[in-house]
Amino acid sequence: MAAQRRSWFLFGLSAEEAAGDAGPGRHRVEPSGDGIRRVWPAWSYAVLETGSGLEVLSAGRRWRLPEDCEAALPSETHVVLLRGAAVEAWPRAAVLRGELRGEPAWSRALPPESRPALPLLPDGFVAPRPPFYTALPGALPLRALALGHEHVVGLGAAGEVYGWGGGRHGQLGHGSLESEQQPRLVEALGGLPVRAVAAGGWHSACISDGGDLYVWGWNESGQLGLPSRAVAEEQPEDEDVGAVLCAGPEEPPLPEEPPGPAFISIQAFPALLDLPLEPAVAAVSCGSRHTAAVTREYRGWGVLPPRLGADGTVLIAGGGELYTWGWGKYGQLGHGARASCDQPRRVEQLWAEGLRAQEVVCGPWSTYVCVLQQGGTRGSPLPCTAPALQAGTEPGRCQEELSPRP
Repeated sequence: MAAQRRSWFLFGLSAEEAAGDAGPGRHRVEPSGDGIRRVWPAWSYAVLETGSGLEVLSAGRRWRLPEDCEAALPSETHVVLLRGAAVEAWPRAAVLRGELRGEPAWSRALPPESRPALPLLPDGFVAPRPPFYTALPGALPLRALALGHEHVVGLGAAGEVYGWGGGRHGQLGHGSLESEQQPRLVEALGGLPVRAVAAGGWHSACISDGGDLYVWGWNESGQLGLPSRAVAEEQPEDEDVGAVLCAGPEEPPLPEEPPGPAFISIQAFPALLDLPLEPAVAAVSCGSRHTAAVTREYRGWGVLPPRLGADGTVLIAGGGELYTWGWGKYGQLGHGARASCDQPRRVEQLWAEGLRAQEVVCGPWSTYVCVLQQGGTRGSPLPCTAPALQAGTEPGRCQEELSPRP
């Protein structure tokens, strides 16, 4: 059996170039070390874990961080590093210059032999912007935690979900727009074992043990996969084929129904989101205003028949497919256009080449996906199809695009 190769691709704004609008195609992310294991993206750069350690990509440059750096949380102001027996926050400029000298902006010693999974720490959690450290109640054991722009979603040891922080866009899942200073159980998910949580700019998601996907929060750009007025208004003005394919044909209203869809701006309770063909979800990630999910492989009875490429090559039998939806201005959805989309849609470029998605990580305006390719297959190259980025992006646009609009 031919060996499988792991490769990482990027859709959307290229952190390696960090300049100009990215094309709707994909960039192949090449490490200078021995493969890529994890990706932590910010707006203008990214930190990679390779077989040789941590590596920074920004403005067409890449360099290694000190050997004792094990994990990172980047932002546009600071980078938090898990470094030896401590967690440290360094100014972004120092990291991008490769100058981790002197004293960090903040540090916290870790208990002996502690290896936390950032942003979780043994007694709290850390964020890549001040205030860096927040303590958690001792009676609240969490096994995972996701950070949004103003809120936090935690996964409890028994699979329960907690939401706290800013709640003005319904991103906490409590059914209101109120903020919460302390972790509060998302009661709407009570009794449902959850195995993964994600948080974006102002929206959240989780995956149940059975592979069901739940979403809640702000839906201004269709990032929840629910009908969005902004997306509906965008599509008639966009002549790109991708927008037409995203919208699909609209059925006429029934005789006694009011015309037009029921737009949803805020979904304050978790809502079950069905993907096309209803596959189980293996992974989910949230960007500033977009969402991406990877489907689970089919195993055992009921396995789908294999698909054939144009040249007769056997492709993926099922599962491992990437779906994206939400804001698409920078091509971060991977649909070959810059149109936004308010329903989950498979990334056909990967599917057509028989590339099986394994992991997905959303940056604010980008989507990083790890795929598997069967080695030695014919007709399944891994090209870089995105055009070169143009210089001249104004850094000031970052906060403007990230900030919620009224």
